[in-house]
Amino acid sequence: MVDEAAGVDASLAQAEQDLARLLATLADGRRESRECRECREGREGRESLSLARLAKRSALPMSTLLRYLGVLTSAGWVSLEDGERGLRLVRLTDAGIAQCDSLR
Repeated sequence: MVDEAAGVDASLAQAEQDLARLLATLADGRRESRECRECREGREGRESLSLARLAKRSALPMSTLLRYLGVLTSAGWVSLEDGERGLRLVRLTDAGIAQCDSLR
């Protein structure tokens, strides 16, 4: 029974690290878009990342990414949007930005 508790603790610790990395990845993408000259000229959607790009940058399998995005969406920290060409886009909300700032 002790081993089960240790396994649960390790799983929760890993999930916390993954969620923090996912938020950091979204914040980095947002920061990069703000520094991009073209983005400052009014292009929309640049603060969002596609699911595929987010999975690659965060080094999370898509199934894990989707589970975590469900949690973060429920918390109000991210929003999922339909982008051009049928892409699903992920964007930090104001609450998500505040959460990222509090983690730094």
